[in-house]
Amino acid sequence: MAMKIIGIIPARYGSTRFPGKPLARIAGKTLLQHVVERCLRARSLAEVVVATDDTRIWEVAQNFCRAEMTAPDHASGTDRIAEVARNHPCDAVINIQGDEPLMDPAVVDAVAGGLERAEMSTAATALTDPSEYANPNVVKVVVNAAGQALYFSRRTIPYVRDAAAGAEPLAAFPFLKHVGIYGYRRETLLRLVDWPVSPLENAEKLEQLRALENGIQIAVVKVNYEGVGVDVPADVQRVEKLLKRG
Repeated sequence: MAMKIIGIIPARYGSTRFPGKPLARIAGKTLLQHVVERCLRARSLAEVVVATDDTRIWEVAQNFCRAEMTAPDHASGTDRIAEVARNHPCDAVINIQGDEPLMDPAVVDAVAGGLERAEMSTAATALTDPSEYANPNVVKVVVNAAGQALYFSRRTIPYVRDAAAGAEPLAAFPFLKHVGIYGYRRETLLRLVDWPVSPLENAEKLEQLRALENGIQIAVVKVNYEGVGVDVPADVQRVEKLLKRG
């Protein structure tokens, strides 16, 4: 029997760099509606739910999907989606970032497929831009022969010894860049949020390291997708141009 998987989009109104971001208008629709409509095209999802702590977002989201009010004091989006998952019957959850209006439904389906072989799943794409090589905001991941995560880091991993002798690093090893979308089997998610912040998670400020430190295997699916996020108001115009381009 196929798993019942729901997609949950955590959405907060408060953002230091872009307050009210989920309700920002992009090409005639809110940012949130763009994300939801992309996710509704994913074949693997039984339902898409917006999880928010703000009534303004809740009221708007109800026009295009189910919306759930959650506690205002969650430390992370993961805690927010866990509250929704705890109250709704499902086998698994996909945590989808609410600031990527060009999310590819095929990426959602690929991450859902990863849950067939692991308790958790996520995505990665080839790192091809030299400017991202040493950028700590671009998270790197290394995987084993079975396609499971060995480690995530803000530093470039692995260290390529030959590159230190002058070889071009990106030509020396097929580096993988993490794409921030996660799949969880429901019981795994509920266990994960009950565990304390782990030492590696605290050091790198990467939540997924809590799972690895506690022995949870994470399937990493390789995708051809470059996320286009809306972080500041100036990003709105950039996304509108991309939407017009098709």
